[in-house]
Amino acid sequence: MASNRMMCIAPNQETEREVFACQCELGREKLLTAPPYKRVGSPAADENKSRYSTAPCIRDIDQFKCPVSHILVTFKAPLHPNEIFNKVFPATTPIKFVKRKLAKLLSVTNSNLLLTKNRNVLKDTSLLSDLKPDPLGNLTIDVFTKNSDDFSLSAIPKESYVHELLHAVLPKKKAMPFIAIKFRVRNQNTTFTRSYHSIMKIHEIKKNLGGLFQIDPDSIVLLRGDNPIKDRMALMDLDYDKYGIADVEIYTKNNEKLNLDKLYREMPFNDVLSVMVPYGTTLKQINVEIFSKPINKPFLGGYKNVYTGTVYHHAYTQTPQKPEKLPPESKNCRDTQTAEEKEKIYDTNYSRATQMNCVHAYIPSVSDRIVVPQPYETYDEMIARLNHVHFATIIQRAFRHHQFRQKVSRWLKECMERIERMKEEERLEREAMERRLRKDLVTRTFPKSREDFDQLYAMVDRWKHAEIARISQLHSKGPKIAEFTLLLDKEVELLRCIEDYRVKVKEDSRKLKEQRFLEEISKPVAWYGRSGKLITMETIEIQKARKLKELYNSFLRDDMAVKDRMELLVDMKFALQEFRHPLAEEIITLLDQECDLLVRRCNAHQLEFLRRRVAGSIFRLIETSELNSGVTKDKDTREYQKMENSRLHLCELCHQVKPYSDFPINTRMSGFLICKSCSWKDVNERLWIDMTPYRFILRAVQRDERRRKCWGSIAFVLQEKDIFFIVEKLWHSHSAISECNDITELRLCRWNVNEDWSPWNCFLVTVQEMKAHLKLEAPEEVYDEELVQKVCTKHRLAKANFEQLMAVNKRYTETGDWQGVRAPAIAREVAVEPV
Repeated sequence: MASNRMMCIAPNQETEREVFACQCELGREKLLTAPPYKRVGSPAADENKSRYSTAPCIRDIDQFKCPVSHILVTFKAPLHPNEIFNKVFPATTPIKFVKRKLAKLLSVTNSNLLLTKNRNVLKDTSLLSDLKPDPLGNLTIDVFTKNSDDFSLSAIPKESYVHELLHAVLPKKKAMPFIAIKFRVRNQNTTFTRSYHSIMKIHEIKKNLGGLFQIDPDSIVLLRGDNPIKDRMALMDLDYDKYGIADVEIYTKNNEKLNLDKLYREMPFNDVLSVMVPYGTTLKQINVEIFSKPINKPFLGGYKNVYTGTVYHHAYTQTPQKPEKLPPESKNCRDTQTAEEKEKIYDTNYSRATQMNCVHAYIPSVSDRIVVPQPYETYDEMIARLNHVHFATIIQRAFRHHQFRQKVSRWLKECMERIERMKEEERLEREAMERRLRKDLVTRTFPKSREDFDQLYAMVDRWKHAEIARISQLHSKGPKIAEFTLLLDKEVELLRCIEDYRVKVKEDSRKLKEQRFLEEISKPVAWYGRSGKLITMETIEIQKARKLKELYNSFLRDDMAVKDRMELLVDMKFALQEFRHPLAEEIITLLDQECDLLVRRCNAHQLEFLRRRVAGSIFRLIETSELNSGVTKDKDTREYQKMENSRLHLCELCHQVKPYSDFPINTRMSGFLICKSCSWKDVNERLWIDMTPYRFILRAVQRDERRRKCWGSIAFVLQEKDIFFIVEKLWHSHSAISECNDITELRLCRWNVNEDWSPWNCFLVTVQEMKAHLKLEAPEEVYDEELVQKVCTKHRLAKANFEQLMAVNKRYTETGDWQGVRAPAIAREVAVEPV
């Protein structure tokens, strides 16, 4: 007796002996708060002996059952280790019902299926609760077949499991004896309705429709939304409305059209629909019988759609007309146009006078009017009296005057509209210039990109040259040297201020990059499901990345008390101890140093550089995918693929391999030599030039060419450095007509308006001069010979400097690929990129 028992730790030393202890893995605390266990086969008196009514600490394993209402069964196939299938069953389900359900899903016979657990075949009469599931209600069962038939657990459709699970969880709908189905025939734009009993299966409905339309039932497909309906599904499982009506789409696999004439010809004498009618405070279900007796409608004409071939007939009422008493075939009479005459004698009720003067009647002449004939008037006299020509002339004169007034008002309206349009264009140009100047002022005040700092350096350079010219004109010898010394000090101070601000912008940009990097690696995976809803998933790596981000952000906080800071540093040390790497050990050492300094009451200003070093080390640990359990592995792979798929070139200064997008591009270069970072830092080899006005001129040229639908690609291949070369070196930054040197007013327009823009077909003028020049068809006939010769010389110089651009334009124009070439938008890059 003692050999079959087991002793365990009990919550109280005074508990009963010789009773089994609970071996549940949930622990003592969860065990004491579990629901009461049911004792099987023991008298009720034994239950009163237990001190704990919720869950006894010492009990017989064979006499108690775990109170799980549903059990998650995991089916595994030992012949296919990678295939599993999960399904929820009630705890009281027998094995034979589980085997029957699984056999139906696998499409195998019930007698051929074997279910085992721990290499023991399960009996059909056993319950799932008798198989000792774990405390969470999970159970694993192995699946075999007797005759070694091949089957696949992964081939079981997941939607069937989800449907049954939702069907078990969602509240049951009210059962209806009959369900009306509206069949919508695909590709025929027709609909018909049939009523079936709710216990019928889908394959029975297909068989009924196949016999009705005389087609193979297996070729019929029924859709509910975009998903096909399974043959084993019953009508009561469909998502019908409260009136018992469901919409279903029907089509055939071989796209065979359904003959609806057979539907109305061979259908039963009546059809049945279930209708819900309000009856007092409840709804009453009434079956409505519809008698289908189609009538022979007369043909009233129609038309045919030549694109789809559909024939439409003119409308005719579906209500049968009342038959005539005498059919038209029995009518033999013929109506004539002769009116029917009848004679009738009328006797007046009072006396009337006649139009005849006699002795028997008196007619008074008081109201008579005597008519005297006038002299005879001929046709010419009548025309002269009426004077039609004179009045016609008056009407014509008035009409012409009316037309002239309308034309003058129309001209005046057009003139006023043109004046308003010109004022509107001037207003838009003025607002665009104000926005441009305001934007330049903002970029000069708060620079962020390299182009903005180039603008500041160019302003300092222009100011220095202006001051040198002023000092050279006003002073000489000693005072001149003193003024130059003061000018040098001012220039150094200005450059130092710009450089300090650039370092600050660089630091802010680095912090933003770090935050974007942390947000990217901790962002959950998202996709759109079948219903169009956004689905997100958080993997283990994403959860680790979020923890690392929170750890890093909490370390960067500077508003914590000393006690809270010490606790944070201790937590970070424990979190970093799992990393076996010199970098993690270095971070732990630095954290110990900060703890020591905090104990010695050092302030935040004294610990600033130490904290910067620790923050940089932690960020390097997060970036290294080998140390953070593969959190940033996908990002490293994407960056590697990006470098692999792009063309790489070697920079001669920094000796780094970079993609071609990191090199400055212009049409006069023959290869990639120095990257953008090195060329921007090498101040000795370059001049500080403000590219903003030249970039504006390039965009104006591209906008005008796009509006004119040009056939060439030169305007969309050039860069702002090429426009700087054309304006500064070829045209010397002066208008060719008025010698205006204000770069904000200059534009590069076409010289010959009928040809595409190119460096050898451009003309540098002001905005107003450009508007007048673009109206000329032949500028050589308008301008003087000296100006035309000057323009031709500029064009020959441009052809010589942009000779290779002609080959690029020919290749892009002949292949038709130039439409995809656009001048890239100037990205606002950081002030200085890391080398």
